Amino acid sequence: MFKKILVGYDGSENAKKALMVALDLTKKYGAELTAASVARLPDFAGTRDEIDGSIEDAKRFFEKGFEDARELAGKEGVNLNTVVLVGHPADALTRLAEKEGCDLLVLGARGLSGIKRYLLGSVSAEAARLAHCPVLIVKE
Repeated sequence: MFKKILVGYDGSENAKKALMVALDLTKKYGAELTAASVARLPDFAGTRDEIDGSIEDAKRFFEKGFEDARELAGKEGVNLNTVVLVGHPADALTRLAEKEGCDLLVLGARGLSGIKRYLLGSVSAEAARLAHCPVLIVKE
């Protein structure tokens, strides 16, 4: 059923829960698994160097977090591909899922209340709206 699974991973507890579900599905279906983190561009940047520096800092941060994810995957006997994207998380993740032909996108939910979700938006809800494939949202 699932041949390529993409999991959004930012190192948070909710992302780790999503990774565990994705690892389980990967083993059950013999799928390929990729974890992706998304570096957001700074809202206000004065120079190109400032933007580049911000992106490089985010990439280093996420690469460090991938070490834990690879360790978890290794314990489960799963090879984990990783990638750091740049942009808005929902857009970047759904574009990658489509580009790579993923059958499933797995995301953690932050568990925000209704009013906070309305005011702040929700990456998982936006990704579910944008994605070409099924989206599994793992709640707390």
